[in-house]
Amino acid sequence: MTDDKEFRDQSVDDLKRKLISQYVYLMSGILLAYSVVFYFIIKDAFFAGCMLAYCVTMFYSFMIIRKSYNIKVLVHLYISYAPLFAGFIMLDFWKFSAATAMWLLPVPLGAHIFLGKKYIYIYTLYILLIIVAVSILTRFFVFDYFILNDVKVMVASDTFVGVSNIAVFGLLLYYNEKIRKAEIEANILTKIGFPEKEENLNISEEEAFTEKDKVAYPNLENTEKYNLLFNEIQDIVEYQGYYKDVGFTISQLSNILKSNNLYISKAIKLNGFSNFSHYLNTCRIENVKKLLQENDISKVTLMYIYTESGFSNQSTFNRVFKQIEGVTPSEYLSNLNIEE
Repeated sequence: MTDDKEFRDQSVDDLKRKLISQYVYLMSGILLAYSVVFYFIIKDAFFAGCMLAYCVTMFYSFMIIRKSYNIKVLVHLYISYAPLFAGFIMLDFWKFSAATAMWLLPVPLGAHIFLGKKYIYIYTLYILLIIVAVSILTRFFVFDYFILNDVKVMVASDTFVGVSNIAVFGLLLYYNEKIRKAEIEANILTKIGFPEKEENLNISEEEAFTEKDKVAYPNLENTEKYNLLFNEIQDIVEYQGYYKDVGFTISQLSNILKSNNLYISKAIKLNGFSNFSHYLNTCRIENVKKLLQENDISKVTLMYIYTESGFSNQSTFNRVFKQIEGVTPSEYLSNLNIEE
């Protein structure tokens, strides 16, 4: 179990390291391009040099430590000093445009991805303090590193900042989704005790269960684990009402649970159902029977009842009802009226 946990943690860790690597490459390209903008368009060699120095320092430092570093320590360091550098740039731009503050916006998202929820508030407060400090300093002091008389140049600069930050946000959001999924899967698998990877995870339900001699049912310990998984399945399918979705599939269920079709199929079969479709249709028929008992059939249509339960048409409903209950819906209704 410890080895499995370490493997899953390593998987999440690998995603975070990959994000850091791609972020460094993206930001290096952005800073390099922005130094060109400063030098040739804004005509400010000082800030162009600062940008270039920052770009080279960040990229070169990462190349040195990229094979071995503590993720949290590196992230804390970066989102502590990077906003300070952005604040330094903002000092000179603030009197022309507050758009440079956009450089600070990805900081809370980065804190959320790498450090946890509480650091969102800490670093949000941190960047707010930087913005307030810049606003106060520019009110009482003059920072004239360059003279800007062309509004179009400022618009071009703001546009570059906006587009760059969209790219950064896009990268962070993309990996945030992947990292969250990996963490959820690790938590679920830890709880039910399944390994994260298994050969032939894409095996179909039919392939898994048609040849009984190839199926080794779990021992008691594993049966308990599958029962825990079935509890998760029931919560989604029955209690949250996913069986009412006509197009609901086992692949959608596995995606919600962050599990795989084979595990889900085994859990369902071990709980008395022949396959996923049988389980889903049983849930639907049970809801049909419930609605028939709760409603006056003379006041509601049968179509309302079977569509409300997840059947797309009456022929399918009739066929499934007969398979599960052993009688047709009409016969069931007749028996129901006799009992009343």
